[in-house]
Amino acid sequence: MAYSGSRWCIDTNTLVPWLIIDSGVLDLLVRKYGIPSDFRDIYLNRHKPSIDFIQSIIDLKSKGLPDEFYFSYLAMNEVYSAVRDEIRCILLFRNGTPLSRWNEEKNSLDLPEDSMETVYEEIENKFDVLFDNGTIIPLSDEPEEKGDNFSEIVASLIFRYKRVKTQDAILLTTAISVRTNYFVTFDQRLIAEVGKDLAEKYRVRLISPREGNALIRKIKKQIT
Repeated sequence: MAYSGSRWCIDTNTLVPWLIIDSGVLDLLVRKYGIPSDFRDIYLNRHKPSIDFIQSIIDLKSKGLPDEFYFSYLAMNEVYSAVRDEIRCILLFRNGTPLSRWNEEKNSLDLPEDSMETVYEEIENKFDVLFDNGTIIPLSDEPEEKGDNFSEIVASLIFRYKRVKTQDAILLTTAISVRTNYFVTFDQRLIAEVGKDLAEKYRVRLISPREGNALIRKIKKQIT
């Protein structure tokens, strides 16, 4: 039987590392602030599964992969705050700030205006690449519901799971509403807390980028 494809939703934390690397933003900051190359290597190693996952779907979609990959508008807007936080961490590393003080100082750290315009433009260019060629499909955060009510699902996730944040609930409900098969997230806390229940009730599997890569490799064998 021919492979007909699956539906995937991508969390912000899975896409951001690829954006930062492929846009050249990390290299820009490393050069501008004289950050040791070791930091780049550490970043790449930590986020390699996420970077490889996004690159794999770009490569396979260009070869006709029938799977659909969604990224919600909420996640798209979260990208900028996630990139901001990544840049703040880079600057804290550059400043030699002890890790114990990162959470305290991160939100009070000013970002250099001359770099931020370039960062924004480069990230936007990468969004254009992903969306214009159909690799990733932008998705409304409240699509038309054919089954359970969108707001009811959001509320149930917030009330039932004590560590689920509002944005988590909206992203997960968006995934549920389009009958996605996989929700790819770097957030192990989220996977541990709601993964089993969502798989049983809505048939949505919460998986890590590493697990996503393993599935993509299996799919690649099926279609080649």
